[in-house]
Amino acid sequence: MFRKALRHFPSGVSVVTITDGDGVHGMTASSFASVSLDPPLCAVSVNKPGRMHQLLEAADGHYALSILAQGQGAIADFYARQPWSVALDVEMDWRHGCPTIGGALAWFVCRKWAAYDGGDHTIFVGESLMYGSTEQDDHRPLVWHHSEYHDLGSQLARAGRPSITTRG
Repeated sequence: MFRKALRHFPSGVSVVTITDGDGVHGMTASSFASVSLDPPLCAVSVNKPGRMHQLLEAADGHYALSILAQGQGAIADFYARQPWSVALDVEMDWRHGCPTIGGALAWFVCRKWAAYDGGDHTIFVGESLMYGSTEQDDHRPLVWHHSEYHDLGSQLARAGRPSITTRG
């Protein structure tokens, strides 16, 4: 029931990537969150028995987070279903020795700052050493809601604010 209730909260989709001796490994995560602006910290929640958990725990402390763009659902699906695999066909951009998803809406190269027990997950907090984003008007986020991908939709007007022009 808890999981069913959580499906009502829409979220962006991110992929955590890390390297080991086998290559690049990734895991789709909708549990990405900003934590602090100074220092720049972000968090991701990772299932304890999973392969990504093992890699993050054993890592030298560096990993990347990529916020996926609307057309990257296949990448999210791949890493959601096979987080233990090495992806040979996913375009990667290398930054500070870490792989980020090519064409992602935004990316963060992180150094492990802390890890906190979160029940059946561990909350990994990373200090963002480098980060960037795509500033193209047609680049929109991949949105996850009710176990499906969605278009962001039109921007809504807010009370007390000037009218907003919406994009098609």
